Amino acid sequence: MELNLKPMDPSNFFTGEGGSFHKWFPSDFPIISQTKVGAGRLLLHPRGFAVPHNSDSSKVGYVLQGSGVAGIIFPCKSEEAAVRLKKGDVIPVPEGVTSWWFNDGDSDFEVLLVGDTRNALIPGDITYVVFAGPLGVLQGFSSDYIEKVYDLTEKEREVLLKSQPNGLIFKLKDDQTLPEPDCHSDLVFNIYHTAPDAVVKGGGSVTVLTEEKFPFIGKSGLTAVLEKLEANAVRSPVYVADPSVQLIYVASGSGRVQIAETFMRYQIDAEVKAGQLVLVPKYFAVGKMAGEEGLECFTIITTTHPLLEELGGKTSIFGAFSPQVFEASFNLTAHFEKLFRSKITKSSPLVPPSDS
Repeated sequence: MELNLKPMDPSNFFTGEGGSFHKWFPSDFPIISQTKVGAGRLLLHPRGFAVPHNSDSSKVGYVLQGSGVAGIIFPCKSEEAAVRLKKGDVIPVPEGVTSWWFNDGDSDFEVLLVGDTRNALIPGDITYVVFAGPLGVLQGFSSDYIEKVYDLTEKEREVLLKSQPNGLIFKLKDDQTLPEPDCHSDLVFNIYHTAPDAVVKGGGSVTVLTEEKFPFIGKSGLTAVLEKLEANAVRSPVYVADPSVQLIYVASGSGRVQIAETFMRYQIDAEVKAGQLVLVPKYFAVGKMAGEEGLECFTIITTTHPLLEELGGKTSIFGAFSPQVFEASFNLTAHFEKLFRSKITKSSPLVPPSDS
């Protein structure tokens, strides 16, 4: 199949007084449907409200800026959990979970939603089922059916279905309130401020969030990774040695992303900036180089236990080769093999700029 791995910008899906929702459409980027992942970005202005909805895909929300509240209702449950969210929080929304989102602060609240669409109605596109308003699912049933199911008069049915003129996202009135956040620490994990798995002075940090650290993310079938590269730092190539896809969102800064595949059938070296999405297909390797302002990336991997193989640093697979295998494979002398091994055993997957 033909692969276009260039960085992707989203398109507007909905804009209203309360905020907006942008999506990466598979019609614009066929690679998304081919690899069965999907993504969208929700922006809520102060008092902006995204009505309760469900989707056909498991996904993970990552708070890019601001703070707000999310409501979570699990399938076949009669209880609603309201959770406080802030920048850097990861909140899984597994398939079948209903959610709503509200900005109760005084600045914009923005959430990235990325997920696995292998079971979706349209691969590559997270389809939402809305439960209220003019786009709500009840609008699709006949009047007499709604009246019988809910024991309503004709007038009461009109009140139920016609009172809300707004769809998807709108501003709540000043006198309207929503549930206060409860204590549900098991539903949210702040990846931004947790201790990194790897940190290098002048280079940056890497944090991998699996279900061992955060059990609830296992329900989504995904793993999250946060990489913070300092100015002009380099992240050595990473290869996922299992059939998983990496979906990388550039949260801030700019730089370059390089992607390579076995046998060099596909390769890309592209400039990236905040707000763009980069897709790394299964069995491809990816490397990153930060620009002058640094580079921060949030990534999902479509498995709960990714086999992350480093291609640089002292944990590199190249350091695991015996000297004889390395020399024969690269057609090198024993002298160069020793030189290379001495360098990688002292290095890190996060490389500071040469003047650090």
